[in-house]
Amino acid sequence: MNKNSILFKLNLIFILTFIVSTALFLFVYITLQRQSNFEFIRKSMLLVRTKNLNTYAQSENINIINNTDEINNILKHAKVLLKKEMPAGRQNWVLFKFKSNTYLYIHTPYKNFLLKKGQKFSAPDFILILWVVFIVSILFLYISILKSIYPIKVLRKKIEEFKKGNLDINFELKRKDEVGFLAKEFQEAISNLKKSTESRQWFLRNVAHELKTPIAKGMIASELLNDENRKQNFLTIFKRLDVLINELLSIEQIAAKNIEDSSKCYKFSQILESAKKLLFLENEKVKYKPTINYTIKVDIDFFTIAIKNLLDNGIKFSSDNTISIYEKNNKIIFSNMGEKSQIDVDKMFEPFSKETSLKNKEGMGLGLYVTKYILDKHNVKVTYAYENGENMFILDIKHILCNN
Repeated sequence: MNKNSILFKLNLIFILTFIVSTALFLFVYITLQRQSNFEFIRKSMLLVRTKNLNTYAQSENINIINNTDEINNILKHAKVLLKKEMPAGRQNWVLFKFKSNTYLYIHTPYKNFLLKKGQKFSAPDFILILWVVFIVSILFLYISILKSIYPIKVLRKKIEEFKKGNLDINFELKRKDEVGFLAKEFQEAISNLKKSTESRQWFLRNVAHELKTPIAKGMIASELLNDENRKQNFLTIFKRLDVLINELLSIEQIAAKNIEDSSKCYKFSQILESAKKLLFLENEKVKYKPTINYTIKVDIDFFTIAIKNLLDNGIKFSSDNTISIYEKNNKIIFSNMGEKSQIDVDKMFEPFSKETSLKNKEGMGLGLYVTKYILDKHNVKVTYAYENGENMFILDIKHILCNN
């Protein structure tokens, strides 16, 4: 169990409360029980010295046992609590416990007495009842708190679903405590976010589709220009706009799709081949030897786009137009020889972050952003490193490995 969790601390408090309270009540109970026994002994000693035995015994709630068989049975089977032996000819006594009753056997030079302590409600009994009531109350409070905390676990699971992009979840709890209030606030926040997301998606789709038509017409019109320079300039502009819109639409499609529902297990080599086909790459440009060939659970369409972008980026900025792929320790590494990236690592995966070199003059700076977006949706962490003249993008795939 997590030592920082509320449940662990609650259990610890309950255990400590139980131990301390039990020790305290036990100490008080034993002390009062001893006092009660000594009071019984004192009164019994006075009783055997008085002439009016029965009257005194009745007034002090003490029973005198006269039946010989009963006396012998008690003395034979009783448990000795206290014992006091005096020199010969003096008065001796023994305190017994038998069948939850307390007895005192007094031996005098003249006569022997067996006295039974009366069953009267006393201070030790009160302490015992008080301890039981206290423990039951603490146990009831503990169970009540557990019931109050349990919905937090439910909320946590739903928050995890929300983190994965699922907005169709219900946080509503019919409770009037702090947990119920928290669930209500979460539900309202998700409802507002869902409305905002739907509005953004609707706006993005409509704007993108509205722009598609004039861009297509502009490209057709550009082909009719007689001036070759102007023609190429206009075509470049329209092509860049078309690429930008396609990238934005792909991001919107990824955001709208539940990756987990569409994910299945595929060999990495299969995904890599699909990515190479999208780029029309020749085999000699991708150096890959499937030493492990991990089987991973992914949305094949979107994950292929992420791998395609990593291949395209690696080959574009490599010094020898090749990229190498390695597999080890639940990681897939994309490596290419070349100069270190000019972009800071913190900004590398941000949208529209791009190098200004000639190799990237047609790029929009969305490739790595889309790649990270797809990988994040798959719970795959991607990091960048530069070692020994190599640019490396490292994919941690431990969370999406399939059981072979």
